[in-house]
Amino acid sequence: MTPSKSVKSRLHRRVLLIEDDPDIRRLIAGALRDVGLDVVAAMDGAQALRTALARKPAAVVLDLGLPDFDGAEFVARWRERRPDAGDVPIVIVSARPDRREVGGLLGARRVFGKPFEVDELVGAVEQATLN
Repeated sequence: MTPSKSVKSRLHRRVLLIEDDPDIRRLIAGALRDVGLDVVAAMDGAQALRTALARKPAAVVLDLGLPDFDGAEFVARWRERRPDAGDVPIVIVSARPDRREVGGLLGARRVFGKPFEVDELVGAVEQATLN
């Protein structure tokens, strides 16, 4: 049995959401699912790394302030272990004051502060999954 076209398109639009705050994680995940994206959520860098190595996402929504290691360290470890990870677009959502600088170093497509506009974030993630 082959997957339907909509299932295939969702698989190609899988988003890895890395956010330690459960309320923000639920808010972002729900908004992304509402527009048809397949969201896999992780609450820390270690869980995110396992998930990203197991199946390559179409995009990553990344909080820089994670409890075990920061978002930049997650990206470095992921890219070291999976060289094709460099072509996965990253959208940063973080309260850290250095988020724009770190986002530039990581090649992030967009950088959002906290608080953020949900619709604007969703639009940026949707756009990232299409490229």
